[in-house]
Amino acid sequence: MSVELQPMTLADVPVLKGLFQLYLYDMSKYMHWPVSAAGGFEFDENIVLAYFHEAGHHPYFIMQAGEIAGFALVRQYPYDATLIDMGQFFVLGKFTRQGLGQEALKACLKLHPGDWQVRVLPKNTGALAFWTKTISELTNETHRTCSGDYQGTEMTFLHFSSQNTLASST
Repeated sequence: MSVELQPMTLADVPVLKGLFQLYLYDMSKYMHWPVSAAGGFEFDENIVLAYFHEAGHHPYFIMQAGEIAGFALVRQYPYDATLIDMGQFFVLGKFTRQGLGQEALKACLKLHPGDWQVRVLPKNTGALAFWTKTISELTNETHRTCSGDYQGTEMTFLHFSSQNTLASST
């Protein structure tokens, strides 16, 4: 599978905002967000814009055979500067269950070596299963999982080092 990360530019913000609506639609199953009168999901646009204006933020399109397959928003975690955080990660439905997500994560780890975390809503059992399986495979089970609060929402945190993954995934 030919998966690559394409760095986004400021000109890509409208595309990311459109994809973010699809991401929020998927997340609404767990968060129960209402649709606005305009027919979309309201969100603080600064969440998206931070990836273009703040140091330590890296927005990528996930590309498969030249087509946008999703996005990966990687950042330095604001509550612990020693961690790289997968801020948001989204793969379009037609690309799921093909290994694309795992390949996209491998690409992120190669671009951003260090100590990582992924945050997942515990109720999002599909995403939790994906991340647990993927990180377990890439790290030979050398990760740790814990629960905690993130901005008022209970999350499952998966912590691991890309140093443990690069040797086993290349």
